[in-house]
Amino acid sequence: MKTAALKQKSGGDAMHVLFWTASALLVLMAAEGESYSDNCDGSGLCGCCVSQNDCRNAFARYTDGTIYSGYTSRVSGHCTAIFQCDGSYPSVSGAVLKQQFLHIYQNQPCQKCSSHAFNGNCEATLNYCGSCRDSGNPN
Repeated sequence: MKTAALKQKSGGDAMHVLFWTASALLVLMAAEGESYSDNCDGSGLCGCCVSQNDCRNAFARYTDGTIYSGYTSRVSGHCTAIFQCDGSYPSVSGAVLKQQFLHIYQNQPCQKCSSHAFNGNCEATLNYCGSCRDSGNPN
C-alpha cells in the first residue's frame, strides 16, 4: 500500500514539475517578442492620405553612408519610413536600409503602407503619419 501511494505521489510531483517547466518556457517565449514578417498592413488612413511618392521620398531621406543602429524614422508628406528592431539593433547603412524599403514595392504586392522583415528581428515600415517629425540618430 505504501508503494502505491509513493508511486502516485512521485508521479504527481513529476507532473507538477513538468507543468511549471512548460509554463516557464511559454513565458520566456512570449518575453522574446514576436518576430516581424512581410505584410501590407498599415493605418486605415493609408488608402486616402498617403502617396507612394511620399513614401519613396521618406525612405530616400536616409543617408547612404550613415550607419543607423537604433530606432529611426524619416518623414515626407504623410508617410513615415521607420527602421525598427525587436531586441538588439544591427549597424545598418542608409544604403542598405533604402534597399529594405524598396523591397516593399519591388517584391511585395503592396502599393503604399507596408512592412518588410529583415535580419531576423528588424523591419522596414512605411506608414501614415499625421504630424510626425524625423526621429532617431543621427537626425
